[in-house]
Amino acid sequence: MSGSPAIHATPLARILVVDDELGVREGCRKILAAEGYEAVTAGDGKAGLEQFLERGPFAALLVDLQMPRMSGLELMREVRSRDPDIVPIIITAHATIDTAVEGTRQGAYSYIPKPFTPDELLLAIKNGLERRTLMLEARRLRQEREKRLLELASERSKSNTIIAAMTDGILVINKDKLVVLRNNAAARILPDCASREIPFPLEAITSPDVKEIVSVVIDSPGGFMILSRQIPLGQSTYMVNVSPVIEPGGETSGAVAVFSDVTEMKKLDTAKSMFVSLVAHEVKSPLAATEGWLNLILSGMLKQDAAEEHRMLQRALLRVRTLRTMVNELLSLTAIQTGNFSLKRAPVKVAALVAEVVEANREKAAEKRISISASGGDSGDSLSVLADRDTLSMVYANLVENAIKYSREDGHVWVSMRKAGMYVTVAVKDDGIGLSPEDCTRVFDEFYRARNEHTASIPGTGLGLSLVKRLTELHQGTVTVTSTLGKGSEFTVSIPVLAGG
Repeated sequence: MSGSPAIHATPLARILVVDDELGVREGCRKILAAEGYEAVTAGDGKAGLEQFLERGPFAALLVDLQMPRMSGLELMREVRSRDPDIVPIIITAHATIDTAVEGTRQGAYSYIPKPFTPDELLLAIKNGLERRTLMLEARRLRQEREKRLLELASERSKSNTIIAAMTDGILVINKDKLVVLRNNAAARILPDCASREIPFPLEAITSPDVKEIVSVVIDSPGGFMILSRQIPLGQSTYMVNVSPVIEPGGETSGAVAVFSDVTEMKKLDTAKSMFVSLVAHEVKSPLAATEGWLNLILSGMLKQDAAEEHRMLQRALLRVRTLRTMVNELLSLTAIQTGNFSLKRAPVKVAALVAEVVEANREKAAEKRISISASGGDSGDSLSVLADRDTLSMVYANLVENAIKYSREDGHVWVSMRKAGMYVTVAVKDDGIGLSPEDCTRVFDEFYRARNEHTASIPGTGLGLSLVKRLTELHQGTVTVTSTLGKGSEFTVSIPVLAGG
């Protein structure tokens, strides 16, 4: 991949490519081979499963969704049931939110819509293999750590030295359910027993979940058993893994409990779930409305009323454009996060660009009887910035559209521009519903939306202002907000002025 060193495959880093299109299979194989990977191809799901069984293991699986004999999701289930460490990556021309959600549920690491570029393919492969390597290494280290703890249990002084330095919480409990070892991290995690002298009874731990899984492992008559459970403790969430201590004769002499803080991962999972739910909700309404209008037109109920048909088609088109805007925001944000977003900079007259954005939104403002005005253009006609014109237009348009969206009927939106030192500033002000001080501190966060009685019925993904911030920063600029709840908001974008402009 140009611009960055390629990660060449080791003999085990083999990739299975399954697609019923010969051109796609061969294209992927050649791209991967050029980077040093070994690629094995198959023309459908059944053939792919046969290749996996006969020629495995594979580090990654590139799989199409719709194939004869066996679908891509079925193949993923079969493969991951045999090798949970493989990295599945979906490549499909039928990219929908439903297939993306289902693919993620089935364990897909990434999702690449066709057609895709070699760089997009290689980036997904590179990131997937890096993640797989980290997971395998983490597992190896965890297994080594657990083994080491068991081996050192008989040497208290050595075990205390090692365990005390670990950031994960460690408890060692004997078969009589007495806590015989506790590191500093465990004392912080379980403050209710931090001051107790070792040994102390397991019952002294107030968390019923911790006591339960430790007791189940120690009391288990079936030999080796590892229990894992996410347990809330205080303000954090921990993944608690409890393993038995097995003596050479097979008898369980106690258990080791490892507490790993997964609070941030839990928040991320929650954010992802909220995002999927949010996007599904935002897509459902315009799709349902568009489908309803088109069905009404096709049913003939309008009795060839051309004017009414035209009005409904215009409304359907508006809904489709809303969906396209949302998809473009998602794609742009993803491109920025993965480093695939490029800017084509050239001198841009800010006043002309702002005027275009304002004019493009006059009709939308008129629908809510909102007046929109622009100022500063006469004195700033000569002001230029070095920018990607389309991207900067997206920034200004997003702010103007937001001002209209969150303004009450018969309100006003002001757009002004001026030179402030080394910057050209464009300010978008409204007299709408405004933001609270807390909302102002988070309004540029991804997926964040102010929640109150005024915004409950206003659609949005919470991505627009996050995208504005990212795009502005790519131009070495800044975006700020000042707002008063119930009185309106003002967003200001500052971009470095072009020398001599």
